[in-house]
Amino acid sequence: MKSRLVALDIDGTIIDKMAGIEMPAVVRETINEARAKGVRVCLCSSRPTFFMQDATKDLDEVDALIGCSGAEIEIEGKIFHRDVLSLPVVRGCIEIANKWDVYLSFSGDRTFYARRKNDETSDYEAHPLFEFMDSDELLALTEKIPVYCAYIFTEPGLPDDLVKNDPALAAATVQCSHKNSFMITDHDVDKSTGMLRLAEHWNIPREAILAVGNDENDISMLKAAGTSVAVGSANPMIFEYVDWIAPDVKNGGAAEAIRRYAL
Repeated sequence: MKSRLVALDIDGTIIDKMAGIEMPAVVRETINEARAKGVRVCLCSSRPTFFMQDATKDLDEVDALIGCSGAEIEIEGKIFHRDVLSLPVVRGCIEIANKWDVYLSFSGDRTFYARRKNDETSDYEAHPLFEFMDSDELLALTEKIPVYCAYIFTEPGLPDDLVKNDPALAAATVQCSHKNSFMITDHDVDKSTGMLRLAEHWNIPREAILAVGNDENDISMLKAAGTSVAVGSANPMIFEYVDWIAPDVKNGGAAEAIRRYAL
């Protein structure tokens, strides 16, 4: 069965900002070709949808964006669904950030609300999409307005299970994109739930979904898709969850996956 819905992770899969890799032309061209032939294409990320411009700017269009690690879905520029982060989880995130004095932010409608670390200024404090405040202000704000995903970045040397196993987040879904980087959504919310919600909306069976990813936080959607692919430059830990390993991100592995399973 050819795939009718393609779910593509962004960072490390179709671009890699840390390595200075922009979207290869072959990926852009293949996405556009797939959509022209009726294949639905969505981009999936831990980022909120309003922070994906560097990935979408080179594309003619995509059918949907899944942001906030699955908590946010946007179709044709309009919000289709959101899962709000519950107050117990919000408080748990702030408790962890205070305990270890680590970076914490929450994604809102069009803004990141960030905790200011003790005696430290962030490069993002001048960014128009970021608002920094102390922990008490952050808690008071999140009790008044909805937020959808939390981001905690720990320091090297702290325990690997610092966030994942903290009882303060027992009611949350904690996903890791790479070492020291954690995304927190509400219970049972991840990239797979966003992807499957889109498939249901478009009446596409699970067997006709192709998911392409590169890291631990992609495992849920790789396991849920009918066909799963990792780019060759992916974290090796995800290779056991995929049907095929494509070329790396620099060499357009995502395009090869689309051609192999959807075109």
